[in-house]
Amino acid sequence: MGMYINPENGTKEEWLAKNAAVAGPSAPIWEELPDGHLPVCLVDNGPFRAAEIAYSKEELMAFNLSDDHRPKVWFIVKKEKLEPFMK
Repeated sequence: MGMYINPENGTKEEWLAKNAAVAGPSAPIWEELPDGHLPVCLVDNGPFRAAEIAYSKEELMAFNLSDDHRPKVWFIVKKEKLEPFMK
């Protein structure tokens, strides 16, 4: 794991509001993602929130474990918008 949205200007929540579509509290199904899009999980870790890019099916599954009860909201984002964070 390890690709996160951390914009230089504004918050990750603001970035997601401008650049993503809300998928909901449940993880999207990898095979049903629109071409050219990836899921992003905004997870509440208590003291901070993280916006994790699920760049593969395995990464999506790792962030969607049934015993992980942290509050989450899933988004769908065009890959081209995520490129600055995927280095």
